[in-house]
Amino acid sequence: MKKVNFLPIVFVVFLTNLLAACSTVDGEGRYRVATIGNAKRSVEAVVITSQSVFVQTGTSGAGAALGGTTGGLIAGNNSNNAGVIIAGIIGGIIIGDAIEGAANVHDATEYVIKTATGALFTVVQVNKNNPIFQDGDDVILVYGFPSRLIRDPR
Repeated sequence: MKKVNFLPIVFVVFLTNLLAACSTVDGEGRYRVATIGNAKRSVEAVVITSQSVFVQTGTSGAGAALGGTTGGLIAGNNSNNAGVIIAGIIGGIIIGDAIEGAANVHDATEYVIKTATGALFTVVQVNKNNPIFQDGDDVILVYGFPSRLIRDPR
């Protein structure tokens, strides 16, 4: 049985995964093109309570693709049995997806806020690159994609 050279496939999958890893998925600082130049609605509010949580973003499939390719490559180099190769691919997919999922967990804070109109909202935002607010802090809720809290500078 002729051996298949998996090196070009591994290289393409590696480049695809590298490009996918360079993009953020938490929406922080990201605006849709349609919102550029449009005013966003904002309301003043006060933080009533806050608690630490975590946010797990979905997997892109890049980890599963790389894992499946790697598992298939390793199995293919060690066996000519199709069942072993398929098992290597499936095992690699499962492990690659689990590794990518573990890397997509972010520390965050859940805030319950009360707006000036008396409405209650719950807002969760990732801690990285965002201020952490305490109970009683004056904030501004910025509606949009994503909605977020910023410090009230007044």
